Amino acid sequence: MNIQSIRLENWKKFTDPIEIELKEGLNVIYGPNEGGKSTLIDSIITTFYFKHNSRADDIKSLRPWGTSLQPQASITFQKNRQKYRITKAFQEKKSLLEKMEPNGWQKIAKSDLADQELIKLIGGQLKSRNDSNPESWGLGPTLWMAQGDPTIDKNLNDETLSSLQTLVGATIESKKERKILSNLKSHYLNIYTNKTKKLKEKSVLFQVRKEINSLNKELSLIEQNENKKEELIQNIKDNKFILNKNQSLLKEISEEKDKLAQEAEEAKKHQKNREKLEHEIQGIKTEYKSINEKIDELRENEAEIVKIKLDNDKINLQIVPLQDELTKLNQEIAEKVTELREANNKIDEAIAEKDIAGIAHTTVMDEQTLETMQNNLKEVNQLYDELQLSQDEYNAIIAPSSSQMEKIERLNHDIHDTQTRLHAMGLIVNATAQHQMSGDIYLDDEMVPFSLEEDGNISWTANQSLKIKIDEVGEIEVKSGSQDVKGMKKKLEEMQSDYQNLVAPFGTQDPADMNRLIIKKESSEKELKRIKTELEKKSDKSKDELQSDVLALENKIKSNWSRIPSESQYKGCEGKEKSLVRSELSDKIIQLQDRIGSLTQDRKDLEEELKANRKKVQEFEAAINDFKKNAYGKLQRTEEIKKRLNRLKNEDFTTEEMERKIKQLSFEIDQKTRAWEVYQEGIEEKEKQPLDDFKGLNNKMERINQDIKSQELKNAGMESRLQMIISQYTDSNAIEERYAQLQIKEKQLKTEADALKLLSDLTSFYQENTIRELSEPIRKRVNEDLEKLLGPKYSLNLKEMKPGSIHVNGVNGEEPLIKLLSFGTQEQIWCLFRLALGNILSSQDKQMVVLDDPLVNTDPARMHHALRILEENAKEMQIIVLTCDVDKYNSLTDANFISMDKSL
Repeated sequence: MNIQSIRLENWKKFTDPIEIELKEGLNVIYGPNEGGKSTLIDSIITTFYFKHNSRADDIKSLRPWGTSLQPQASITFQKNRQKYRITKAFQEKKSLLEKMEPNGWQKIAKSDLADQELIKLIGGQLKSRNDSNPESWGLGPTLWMAQGDPTIDKNLNDETLSSLQTLVGATIESKKERKILSNLKSHYLNIYTNKTKKLKEKSVLFQVRKEINSLNKELSLIEQNENKKEELIQNIKDNKFILNKNQSLLKEISEEKDKLAQEAEEAKKHQKNREKLEHEIQGIKTEYKSINEKIDELRENEAEIVKIKLDNDKINLQIVPLQDELTKLNQEIAEKVTELREANNKIDEAIAEKDIAGIAHTTVMDEQTLETMQNNLKEVNQLYDELQLSQDEYNAIIAPSSSQMEKIERLNHDIHDTQTRLHAMGLIVNATAQHQMSGDIYLDDEMVPFSLEEDGNISWTANQSLKIKIDEVGEIEVKSGSQDVKGMKKKLEEMQSDYQNLVAPFGTQDPADMNRLIIKKESSEKELKRIKTELEKKSDKSKDELQSDVLALENKIKSNWSRIPSESQYKGCEGKEKSLVRSELSDKIIQLQDRIGSLTQDRKDLEEELKANRKKVQEFEAAINDFKKNAYGKLQRTEEIKKRLNRLKNEDFTTEEMERKIKQLSFEIDQKTRAWEVYQEGIEEKEKQPLDDFKGLNNKMERINQDIKSQELKNAGMESRLQMIISQYTDSNAIEERYAQLQIKEKQLKTEADALKLLSDLTSFYQENTIRELSEPIRKRVNEDLEKLLGPKYSLNLKEMKPGSIHVNGVNGEEPLIKLLSFGTQEQIWCLFRLALGNILSSQDKQMVVLDDPLVNTDPARMHHALRILEENAKEMQIIVLTCDVDKYNSLTDANFISMDKSL
C-alpha cells in the first residue's frame, strides 16, 4: 500500500486545511519540533484503524484546543494498483470509502461498512469503540519506526507473518488447508493451552483425569480406614492385657507397703534423735566460738587504738611545714595579680591609641583614593561627552550598506552600459550652417532649441526619432522602427527610476560620493569603538555608579574623622599633607603594635607564673587536706573502737569468766560428740535403707496408678475411633466399577489428544520451516546494506524473524545487539531491517515504510552511505522520513522534500 495524499482539516494544531502530496519513492517531511510531523503520521493510524464513531480518548483529543471545530481527514492511497480514498469526520460520525474509476471517484461504502471494507483493503483489525493498539495496525508496527524506540519488542504480528508466508508460497495457505488447520487448531485449543501447551482445566480429558484422581483418593481412603479398623481392634486387645497385668501388680505392692510402714516409722525416730543431738552440738560450738571471738576482738581493738594515736602524731608533724609554704605562695600570687592588672591597663591604653591611629591612617588612605576616584570620574565624564558627540555624528551620517552600495554600483554600471548601447544604436545628425540658421529639434519627442552662425556646426543623437524645425525653411522628420531600441529605452527608464529611489536617502547620485560616506561612517564607527574601549579600560562601572562611589567615600572619610576624639593628638592629621601623614601614622602604628606585642608577652609570662603558683597552692592544699582527712578518719576509727570496747565490757561476763566458760563448753562438746558418733554408725542400717525402700515402693505405686489411668483413657479413645470408622464404612464395589470405566475413557481421550498434539506440532514445524526459508533472504539483504553502511566488520543473525545477535567477523561466537553495539548502530540496524522487510514484502504489493528521524545518531560518514541505501530501497517501495534536521538529507537527488513550515 502507498499513500498519495493526506488532507486534514480542524485536526489538532491544523485549524486551517492542509494537504500533503506524497510520491511513490522517497519522501522527506521536515520541520521544527512541534511542527506537526508526528500529527501527520498519527492521522494515518487514526483514519485507518479507528471507527468513525469511536469514543476513544485519542479521538476526543483531535479537536483543536479551545474550539468546537469538527476534525476531518481524507487519505488517498493505492492498493493492488487501484486508487482509493477514505474520508472520516469523527465528531460528525461520517465515513466514506471511494475508488477511482475511469469516470471519476465512485462510492464503495459508507459508515460502518466503509470502515470494514477499508480494513479488508489495508489489513489489520478494527477496534469497536475503544483505543486501538499497534498489534491491530496490520504491517504498521513492523514497517514503521518511532523516534528513540527502534526495536520490535514483541513477535511479528499475524498480519506480517501471513504476508511473509504467502510470499514463500507456503502450502498451508490454500483455502481447503486453512479450513482444516482452523478446525485442527480449534480442536487442539479445546484440549491444550496455546502458549504453555498444557491441558486446559475445562477439557474433557482434564475433567476425566480429575475424577479418576478423586476416585483413586476415595478408594485409597477406604483402604486406609479398613487398615485403621483392624489396627485399632488389635491395639484394644493388647491394651486390655497390659491393664489387667498392672492392676494385679498394684495389689501385690500394696500388701508389701503395709509391712515396710512400721520399719520406716522406727527409722524416722532414729533420725529425729540423731538430728537433735547434732543441733545441740552445733549450738554449743557456736557459743564457744562467739565467746572466743569476743576475747580476740577486745585485745585487737586495744592494740589498734594505740597504733592510731602514734599515726596521728606523725601526720600533725608533716602538716606544719606545708602550711608555712602555702602562706608564702598566697602572698606571691597576690603580688602577681596586681602586676597583671597593671599590664592589662597598659595593653588596653596601647590598643585604644592604635585603633585611633588606624582610623586616621585608613582615612588618609581613603582621601588619597578619593583624589584618584575624582580624577577618574572627571576623565570618564569627558569620555562620555566625547562618546555622545561621536554617536550624534555617526547617526547624522546616512550612508548605504555594503549590499546597497553593491546594488547601486551594479545598477549605475547597467545604466551606463544601456546608455552607451542606445547611443551606438541611435540616430546621429551633424549640421553645418552656410548661413545663419535657427529653429527647434525634437529628439525622441524632447524639444531642444538651436541657433547656428555662418560656418557653425552642431551634432545631435536620438534613439528612435528626431524632427528638425528650421525657422523660415521648413521641417525634417526622421523615424527608426527598431523594437530593441524601444525595449532598451523602457528598461533604461526603469533602471534610472530604481536608481533614483535607491540613492534618494543619501543626498547624492555619485557612487564616489556614496563610497566616501561609507568610509566616513566606518571611521565614525571606529571612533565610537575606541571611546567605548577607553571607557571599559577606565572602569567597568557607569559614571552614575562612579559618582555614587565618590559620594560614599566622601561620607566615609567625614564619618571617620568625626570618630577621632577632639583631644587626641591624631585629630591634627586632618588637612595635612597626606603622603607625609600616612608615613608617620604607619610608623606610629608599627611602634604601638610592637609595644602591644611586648606588653602582651609580659602579661603572658605573668599569667604562666601565676598559673604555676596557683597549681602549687592546689597541690599543697590537696596534700594538707589528705593528711587532715587521714587523721580525722583515724580519730573516727578510734571513737568507734572505744564504743565497741565499752559495749563489750558492759556485758555480763568479764574476760576471766569468759575463759572459764570456754573450758566448760569444750567438755560438753566432747561428751555429746561421742554420743553422736554412736548414732552415726547405725545411720545406714537403721535410717537410710528402710526409708529408701518405703519411698521406692511409694514411687512404684504412683507410677503404676498413672499407667493404669493412661491405659484406661487410651482404651476409651480407641473404642471411640473404632465406632467412628465403623459408622463411616463405604462399599467400594461401585467406586471400583466407575474407576475402571473412567480409565478406559481416559485412555481413549489421551489417544485423541496425543494425535491432535502431534498434528499441531507437525503443522508448527512446517510453519517454522516456512519462516526460516524467508529469514535467509531478509538476513542476506540486511547484511548487504550493513556492509555498505559499516563495512565488512559485522554480520547480523535473525531470531524469530527479528534482529537478534551480531557476529564480529574473525571472532568466534556472537553477542546480543544491546550488549555489543552503541544505541546509534542498533538504530541503524533496525532501520535496515525494516527496509529489507518492506523491500521483500513489496514484491507482491508496494509497501510503505515510515522512519521517524531514524538517523539522528549517525555520523557524517555513515550518513552518506545511509542516504544511498534509502535511495536504492525507494525504487521498490514508498519511504517516508520525518526529520527536524533536513540539512542531513540535502544530498538526496530524487527525494520529495515536504516542509511543514510551508504547510502550516
